[in-house]
Amino acid sequence: MKIKFFIKALALMLLLSILIVNASFIIKDNNSDDDQIAKDFADANGPTPYILWQWMNGCVTKEGITSDLEAFKKVGIKNVQQFLVGGSEADITDPNITVLGDQWNDLMQFSLEECQRLGMDFGTHNNPGWSSSGAPDLKVEDSMQKLIWAKTSVSGKTAKGSIIAKAEIEAKWNYYKDICLIAIPKGKENLTKENIIVITDGLDKDDRLNKALPEGQWEILRFGHTTTGEMNMTAPVSGQGLEVDKMNRNALDKFWALYPKKLLDLAGKHSGKTFKRIEIDSYEAGFQDWTPKMAAEFKNRRGYELLPWLLVKAGYTIESKDSTERFKYDMQRTINELYADNYYGYLEQLIHKTPGLEFLCEPYGTGKKNFDETAIRGIGDMVMCEFWTKPATWGWDSILPVASNAHVNGKKIVAAEAFTGQPQYAFQNDLADLKATGDLAFCEGVNLFVLHASAHQPWPHLKPGMTMGWWGTQFGPSQTWWDHGAAEWIQYVSRCQLLLQKGLFVSDICYLQLSRQKKTFIPGGYKGDICNEKELLTRFSVKDNKLVLPDGMTYKILILPNDCKLETELAGKIEKLVNDGAVVVGNGFAGSPGLNKSIENTLEIKSISERLFGSFGEKKSEKRILNIGKGKVYSGYSAQEVLALEEISKDVEVLDNEKDLNWIHRNDKNEDYYFISNPTSESKSYRINFRIKDRKPELWDPVSGKMTDVLIWENNKNQTSVSLDLEANGSCFIVFRKKSESNSNPVRAISINGADVKNKLHIVSDNKLILNKKGIYKVSFKDNKTTTIKQSKEPETFFLNDNWNVSFEANRGAVPSAYFDKLISWPLHTDTGIRFFSGTVTYKKSFKINSKQLKNNKRVFLDLGKVKNVATVTVNQKKVALIWKPPFSADITDYFKSGENELQVIVTNLWPNRMIGDKNEPEDCVWGPVRDFPYVQPAPVIGRNLQEIPEWVINKTRRPSKNRITFCTVDFFEKNTPLLESGLIGPVQISIEDIWDLKNSK
Repeated sequence: MKIKFFIKALALMLLLSILIVNASFIIKDNNSDDDQIAKDFADANGPTPYILWQWMNGCVTKEGITSDLEAFKKVGIKNVQQFLVGGSEADITDPNITVLGDQWNDLMQFSLEECQRLGMDFGTHNNPGWSSSGAPDLKVEDSMQKLIWAKTSVSGKTAKGSIIAKAEIEAKWNYYKDICLIAIPKGKENLTKENIIVITDGLDKDDRLNKALPEGQWEILRFGHTTTGEMNMTAPVSGQGLEVDKMNRNALDKFWALYPKKLLDLAGKHSGKTFKRIEIDSYEAGFQDWTPKMAAEFKNRRGYELLPWLLVKAGYTIESKDSTERFKYDMQRTINELYADNYYGYLEQLIHKTPGLEFLCEPYGTGKKNFDETAIRGIGDMVMCEFWTKPATWGWDSILPVASNAHVNGKKIVAAEAFTGQPQYAFQNDLADLKATGDLAFCEGVNLFVLHASAHQPWPHLKPGMTMGWWGTQFGPSQTWWDHGAAEWIQYVSRCQLLLQKGLFVSDICYLQLSRQKKTFIPGGYKGDICNEKELLTRFSVKDNKLVLPDGMTYKILILPNDCKLETELAGKIEKLVNDGAVVVGNGFAGSPGLNKSIENTLEIKSISERLFGSFGEKKSEKRILNIGKGKVYSGYSAQEVLALEEISKDVEVLDNEKDLNWIHRNDKNEDYYFISNPTSESKSYRINFRIKDRKPELWDPVSGKMTDVLIWENNKNQTSVSLDLEANGSCFIVFRKKSESNSNPVRAISINGADVKNKLHIVSDNKLILNKKGIYKVSFKDNKTTTIKQSKEPETFFLNDNWNVSFEANRGAVPSAYFDKLISWPLHTDTGIRFFSGTVTYKKSFKINSKQLKNNKRVFLDLGKVKNVATVTVNQKKVALIWKPPFSADITDYFKSGENELQVIVTNLWPNRMIGDKNEPEDCVWGPVRDFPYVQPAPVIGRNLQEIPEWVINKTRRPSKNRITFCTVDFFEKNTPLLESGLIGPVQISIEDIWDLKNSK
């Protein structure tokens, strides 16, 4: 018997092992193929944000470098983008650490070694400061140049030997080069070529005219060029120099040798490996309209001589107003091309000479400039826009052009300098605020955050420490929430970036822009991109009546500017696209814009225009549809009208609250990912039609990483209708990956007392209906069956607002522990240490739960009410959740036991309260004058800059003002600045709610 039993047991064990092995193969197969993206999403294994890392005026230490980088790595950040900032942005400095000096070089090498040790990538700006390309020791002749002139009146008979005045120049630079002399009849404003005499070698060494002029009275304009004097003033003083000539490759070579090449030599083995990126930030270096080779470049590109037309720069009309305007176009086009070819494009070439080194570019200007940024599209391995933390509106208009730039040019990443902040909001944004702002940026097209900013902390023991002057949302280890919430927020961002970098952006419309436009109207329910002339010429073709790009990106409609003037080659390309099957919207071409061959070019363009849009004499407002070749042209129609006529349904159709929903769509072959965001401060119910058929919608939550099937949905023709509720500022992904076995989910609707509750996440969980209200619940199924559930009473609830034991983070000015008989915001407390407290506080409380309250058909929910600003909930020494945004609630059923239970809530607030409280203590720092912020009106008072680094900071000794807790390099707050709500404010409530299993309802 024993032998038989042993054989049976052995056989059973063998069978079991086979089943286990087979099961493991099944699990592995599901995860490794179809569900790898789901696993990565759940694990937040996505691309993490980059962070801007500012070294301020040489105030850098190895201790601080290690502390910063380890803090970044701890929360999941793997890429730093360094800037050297100072000059106009900070007053304190370490004079011993100068850019490219021995100590600075040692610190740079150390930071690269630390990045390598931690498995992080390093990038930096192409020059000290943040705009644009200047360096110490750059010679004035290689700097940005501007056209200048002076006028001298002479008589033809006595002109020879006359001293010809030259334009004034700035004594600081003492640099001037002649271009030419141009003589014109005196008093004549409208000139012809016959009136103009150009002299290129007409002066002797004493500035006397060595040529004779015809009889009559003449004016001689002496044209020359000098430096604009623009410098990279946001750099540390030791890194400041003249900005390089942006239209001159020889000058850029010299700049490259002065700074970027020295960095790469210093990096050595790290170049192209740990040292991965060189950047041009947003252009703020001012205008440039001349370069030494301008005349030759102009002749080569435009086909005629430039010099006589310089008179237009001095305000003259040549030949006619039309000819003059055409020259202005040609001059501007030449400047645009030179910026693209000899600055942005050539710098990219220099960067790519180092294998593995990438070019990061913000391809636009935020200050004065005189080049059109549409000309520099397509340049850079990664393009970056910017958005400022709400309520600031700066930077948001850069997203559409830059996102389009990436989409049209086959670049996967749309990076953004993210959450740049104005000083009046310093330290006042929490993680929930960042989510609301960041979600909008995601919906606008951003898919990689580059966090602005984390000033290097040379003295890690002091908080909040160094700031990037008065700019930026402060990220990094000195933030109160960095160790309590930042990692979870970054997981959220990483999950979003994972899906938003998949596949291709889905867009129906492409707008041709021949110059930068501030606003582009895109009809609701659709997405659109922008393209430029070069892109349309080189990257667009047609397949199946769609505009197609080399990487598979498609558009259904091309929209042209109204009455546009354009080059003949571009007009011909548009005609070819139409003949090949494209759908184009426009009202015709107004001719050619340039001067060379203007008559014949205009005739050719008008001929193309008439073939595409009808007779030139017809009314532009008249609506016409022309079938041309395989394509179609709509004239006189709006984009909205053409979309309807072409039966292109909305990609996302919101049947209610349309204005209160933001979205974006990515497609990866047979998978579609929609990111949906509620931008309001109220919960919203939505019914949304997605332009997807025959696939089942899934709801992926980027906060928790959980993935569930959408409960209420239906396939209808070529759309899928989804019912969805989103909390205030809530967001989610609706994912279509799997073929649907039916045209809807079994559950069609859920109502309470006759009101449709749709798909509220707090009502439906794991196919279980939470009966959180008294009343009659009705569940309707697709086979017209219904289930009615009568809930005779409200859920059992009790409040935990009294009698909390509270302990405070040490060394932050508060007592170690306190007793709160009632929950209140800390600024309302009578104790000054608590009132002004900033940091982390632990609340503890015990209460009882009986066995009846823990039945299988019940769930227990904790709602903390109002929390400022991050909370971790622990029940009976088991962590339930870290919650960094409202609602501060959690299902705690699995953590309770019958009888006595212990609830612990750890809460972290923001820095301002302690910084304001410290204003009541004696000063121990030297401050500059009080400044206001002049860029908004009325200009708010911001604070003061630290003027010198205190000895007690450098030596790490006890500070003179012994009760001060905070140290910050900008004094942002006043003694009477209102304090921020802080702490666990409540009301704290536990609800015990009945559940109903929907799977058993039928």
